[in-house]
Amino acid sequence: MAPVPKHRWLMQVYSQDVLLRLREMKASITSVFGEILKIDSTKKVTKKLAGKAAGTAHWCTNVGNEHGQVLMSVLTTGEGHGIDPMLGGIIKRYTDAEMSPPSIVYVDRDCCGTTPLRQALTKAGWKTHIRLDVWHFMRGISTGCTTDSHRLYATFMGLLSNALFQWDHDDLDHLKKAKAGELKHQLINCKTDNEIMSRLRRPEMALHCR
Repeated sequence: MAPVPKHRWLMQVYSQDVLLRLREMKASITSVFGEILKIDSTKKVTKKLAGKAAGTAHWCTNVGNEHGQVLMSVLTTGEGHGIDPMLGGIIKRYTDAEMSPPSIVYVDRDCCGTTPLRQALTKAGWKTHIRLDVWHFMRGISTGCTTDSHRLYATFMGLLSNALFQWDHDDLDHLKKAKAGELKHQLINCKTDNEIMSRLRRPEMALHCR
């Protein structure tokens, strides 16, 4: 009986397979676009770097679209550093593909005034709007009210979220009809929408509604 291959052999085979499909993979990755983009920086990813890579980067800046797809990620030593080449790459991708520029870009900081992002978009001839994303807008309000260690912080943020967002009515109606059918199958009769809503869990709504 042949011996079971070691993990090094399996990794080598996997690497060779990836190299054979490298051009197709690059084409697939760089063919992602979006009408709405979001630029966000985080430290969570860089904290997971281990070995020789540990400590080489402190921020990870991601560019995503309205579908949750990532267009580009950049590791930098400081927040905001190395953004110019990233913006140049995004603009070049749209230009080379002859795609229409995104209508709006949401950022987590520097949404006003003359910023590197504004300068890059203006230089490219894009009339894209730059806006602060709603989560950081909410965080800005909460910072002036309390801290995240306060026991009512989660309640406050939940109520603030409800004041800013609303579920898509059509999606919610479809979900309520489906939930009513599910409850009826379980011999649970709900006569009003409020009764159905009380039995809808938030994960269900997040999964099926916009």
